Amino acid sequence: MNLMKIDYDLFKRILKEIPSNIFFKDTECRYVFSTHYWRHLQGAEDPSWDIAGKTDLEIRKDKENAKLAMEQDREIIRTGKGVSYVIEINQDGVTEYLELIKNPVRDDDGNIIGVVGLINDVTEKVLLEKKLEKYAHTDMLTGLYNRHYLDEWITNFMKPNMYPLCVISADCDGLKAVNDTYGHTIGDELIRLTASLFRVGLPEKAVIFRMGGDEFFAIIPNTTQEECKKYIDNMNEVSKALLLKGNPICVSFGFCEVQSASMSLMQAMDISDKRMYMEKNTKNAERKGM
Repeated sequence: MNLMKIDYDLFKRILKEIPSNIFFKDTECRYVFSTHYWRHLQGAEDPSWDIAGKTDLEIRKDKENAKLAMEQDREIIRTGKGVSYVIEINQDGVTEYLELIKNPVRDDDGNIIGVVGLINDVTEKVLLEKKLEKYAHTDMLTGLYNRHYLDEWITNFMKPNMYPLCVISADCDGLKAVNDTYGHTIGDELIRLTASLFRVGLPEKAVIFRMGGDEFFAIIPNTTQEECKKYIDNMNEVSKALLLKGNPICVSFGFCEVQSASMSLMQAMDISDKRMYMEKNTKNAERKGM
């Protein structure tokens, strides 16, 4: 069988036809060649510009990712182990995600002579994953976090520096009556208005969940009981301006202050729930006595 001898220039032209960017660096983290010049490089728009002999710090506009690239390359050369990771690049108002796969290259004696790498544009894949993740965490009716995400938030984001914190439980008053009188479409509007009430009445640091039905829950880090009461008073005032069928919406609230990790958020939720139902029962009794 005849083997066609491929010269270096032809080999580079063949590699350029591959959508992924393939590159090779020497043991000093200097590029030997790269099949594609992407727009994140300084000088790449010049047709006479050449990447050979340059490091990432010299050519990349994103210096943080340039430092990461060189750190990874040095670690590959030191350990002889390959790596793969995804970076985010924000440039010219565009967010992109690139997957980098790198491995050491050895000579016939087993000595590492450089690093070969592959760069894939995975922007569509990552954005789809983020979209699906958002759907998994988000209540579609209100745009708030859902009950499922509460457990994940407590596990992954709860920090000691958040204390003291307060939790608020809330419940729409009269949702069943609204549904029975006007239908579930108007009932859904009541739930959306209540979600808006939380967004307007609580600070940006608050984490807000729709627990299901007409039940809501909020966690407000670095907040005392007195501050929490003010937030609830503010929401009660704002609710008067949120009209459904010409009438202001009405929401019952309960709260609990958590001063340290000695009380779990689930324990605090139980307390705030009980206080919320006490307020709801008081309102119902007052309405019956009118």
